[in-house]
Amino acid sequence: MNNKAELIKKAAVTVILLAVFMTTLAFGVTEDYSTENDPLVSLSYINGVLTPSYERYVDEKVKSVSVDEIVSALMENESFRDYVASVIASQSNGGPSGSASSAEFVSLSLSAGKRVTANGKCEVIVRSGKAAAFCKTAGAVKDVSANKTLQNGENVITGDLIEISYADGSGIAALQNSTEVLIRGEFTIGE
Repeated sequence: MNNKAELIKKAAVTVILLAVFMTTLAFGVTEDYSTENDPLVSLSYINGVLTPSYERYVDEKVKSVSVDEIVSALMENESFRDYVASVIASQSNGGPSGSASSAEFVSLSLSAGKRVTANGKCEVIVRSGKAAAFCKTAGAVKDVSANKTLQNGENVITGDLIEISYADGSGIAALQNSTEVLIRGEFTIGE
């Protein structure tokens, strides 16, 4: 039994010495540690290096994006499109019928078969429903958002900015009832 008690005492002394050694080592390491030498937690590193480089990065990205890309990205968001339409509708008192000219976008609801024909440069955004381009001249109807020219009878992508450049009878036609469009420029609504 005496051997067992001595063995337990030796083990306890070894554990205590090991704990004292580890504690001394830990205090020795942390004594030299400071945040001044660690840039990941140093406030001066964040303020002096990270923040200015991040600001430069954001500035470069903002300068490299065009207004058309920003508008296109915003118009992909349905709630933003609804907000724009509500603001336009509140300012336009329901929008024009027949023939009109507008410097601001106006909101229209077209029934199937109704056509919006440009009387000059005209811009259209189909918000909901279906519409197709009708062209009298090649290149008259352009999908600015997709950066392509629409052919006669080609469907218009909802949310894309459509530009009708000529007053040659080109435009868009609603393919279903309650086709909601935003329109700006000189145009005529007809069959």
